[in-house]
Amino acid sequence: MELLWSSLKKRGLATCAGDHLADVADATGQGIHRISHNQQLSWSFLAHTGLTIHPPRPRNQRKDQ
Repeated sequence: MELLWSSLKKRGLATCAGDHLADVADATGQGIHRISHNQQLSWSFLAHTGLTIHPPRPRNQRKDQ
């Protein structure tokens, strides 16, 4: 979350001079959209945390099915 927030503050919110909270919300949404469509950036945020994503294990099917 810290890297996401830092990226938002440095890009979209750094130049946001809206008069209303809705302006800040719009700039934040645009920044999240920008980040979510940049796979390299998204994965770098995850890598920085030291966490990994593993595919889910298939559920065991019941024997009578």
